[in-house]
Amino acid sequence: MKEKILFCWLGTTDLNAAKEVANIGVGPVAQAAKKTSYKEIVLLNNWERSLADSYRSWLCKKTSSNIIIKQVSLSNPTDFGGIYKAATTTISEKIKEHGSKSNLAFHLSPGTPAMAAVWILISKTIYPAELIESS
Repeated sequence: MKEKILFCWLGTTDLNAAKEVANIGVGPVAQAAKKTSYKEIVLLNNWERSLADSYRSWLCKKTSSNIIIKQVSLSNPTDFGGIYKAATTTISEKIKEHGSKSNLAFHLSPGTPAMAAVWILISKTIYPAELIESS
């Protein structure tokens, strides 16, 4: 059976969900993790590393998936070139690690609209993947 790997950006709503901000719920990443069993959830993170580490600890209590944080640096959250490079580099690394045994999924909901647009472009060109959304 092919291993499922979810790729997504760590978004503001996710960080607020982990802080249990009122009326946020669990956030898009945790919603996806609860709905589908993934071998790995790869979180691309351009926030401070400590925020991502705190979120990872919180998410690990909600899923049995292995949570990987990929720290990236972007000039801004709409830096299409930087977003594209970070995403494709991370996907390539995971494909080398897991080979043809992986089913890729890209989560469009967390992150900026530019980040979602890049996932769509990547999925329709070089790395075919399932696209998911959550509210």
